Amino acid sequence: MPPLLALFVGLALALGMFWRDRERRKDLSLAICVPLLWYLTAATRPLGIWLSIWGVPIGGGGSGEDGIFVDRYYYLVLTLVGLGILARRNFKWGETLARSPWLLCALAFMALSIVWSNFPYISFKRFVKVIGSATMALVILTEKSPSASLLALLRYTLYLHVPLSIICNKYFRGISVQFSWDGGSQMWQGLATSKNTLGQVAMLAFVYFLWEVWREWRSKGWRNPHLAYLLMAVWLLKGSENGVSMTSVIVCIFASVTFLQLQRLHRRGASVVPFGRLVFAATIGLATLVYLHGIFLFDEDSLFGKMITTFGRNITLTDRTHIWNGMYEAARGSLFGGVGFGGFWIGREANIGWNATMTWVLGQGHNGYVDTFLQTGSIGLILMLGVILSTFRRLLHSSGNNFDYFAFRLTLLLTIIFINITETTFLRGDHHLWFLFMVVCWSVALPEPESTGAGSSLAEGDPADSGSSYAAEEAADPSDPRGELPAVR
Repeated sequence: MPPLLALFVGLALALGMFWRDRERRKDLSLAICVPLLWYLTAATRPLGIWLSIWGVPIGGGGSGEDGIFVDRYYYLVLTLVGLGILARRNFKWGETLARSPWLLCALAFMALSIVWSNFPYISFKRFVKVIGSATMALVILTEKSPSASLLALLRYTLYLHVPLSIICNKYFRGISVQFSWDGGSQMWQGLATSKNTLGQVAMLAFVYFLWEVWREWRSKGWRNPHLAYLLMAVWLLKGSENGVSMTSVIVCIFASVTFLQLQRLHRRGASVVPFGRLVFAATIGLATLVYLHGIFLFDEDSLFGKMITTFGRNITLTDRTHIWNGMYEAARGSLFGGVGFGGFWIGREANIGWNATMTWVLGQGHNGYVDTFLQTGSIGLILMLGVILSTFRRLLHSSGNNFDYFAFRLTLLLTIIFINITETTFLRGDHHLWFLFMVVCWSVALPEPESTGAGSSLAEGDPADSGSSYAAEEAADPSDPRGELPAVR
């Protein structure tokens, strides 16, 4: 098939799915387009890279210190528009921040740590993206139906990302296939920036479309078009020869089993809380073991070493322990406050010393907890763990309200905790999983319904459009207004 024809077929498929979804858009406002643009960019590539691929001249060389000015203004404009949307909705900043004290403290300490960063301007620019991602999450959570908005955001991104990634891997290999340093193996990256990011998107697609097929099986069976997307997600997870992201495959199995078990327990009338606590404790325990492994390097014959080798990984977790040792060395003189948020992984200007002679440059530490310690020290790591624990406890309290939404958010939280064991998504404001982490972690104080008076007209996205919904949510569950939502259709 000619490449342009294949591209047309992929776009036609996505547009057809958008048209088919028109009935489910009734609970959405036009304001969701803003976080959708943010998430779509985070899940694929920065705007500056896309413009460069399309032949549009852009300024900035994309170096670690300068960056690309198009991306700076793109994220800044979206952030300002998001803040404007929240202002129109009479968003309760004070009450919302008070409801999420751990998250507030974590963000505040990240901002404070910019003071002692060796690259404060770069750190500040990266922190603006963190604030932007939080703003986008709050726009989602103040929609008439946060559950429908979150799922629509995922669905629309995946409608485009999944088929176009497959088409690019086959017909536009110059922009979607990476090769190893010796040219001996190839790795698919699709519309994403790496095979690992593509694997994460494919993992989300598998879990989401598995749920769509699961809940519509009795009515649609094999006629469900989401089944085709489920198969495409499996194809992307498989990856190219020698280019499969085993981390994404393992995380996909973990997320799918967790979500399906939550559904099974709910349908059988059993309590899901003990199961959630068990998975959470096991995940945190594994994350702790891997964190300590980077310091002490357990032997292959140890119990932990046998666990690692059982999954086909070597004891260094594909040389990740070497990276972590370098990170601990870099953080040795700043155990409490770290080197400063965003003050590391800046090209070759700030990076692990032994990486300077290599043909490629590290951009993350492949462990979100070690990266958090490196940048914000033990204080920042404790605050991040506080965010995770407080969010988990709040989610359990909302398990009786809109169970599907609860199960999806809990699965997202557990999956993000799990994936940060061998990848870094924490503290990365332009990463798609950090965005979802923000959506899960914020506890929002919703505005009171406005009195509009007779004859007044309301624009889409105005808070009064959904005032009755807001009031119903707050009255139903004061501990977590986001949990009590109308069932997703």
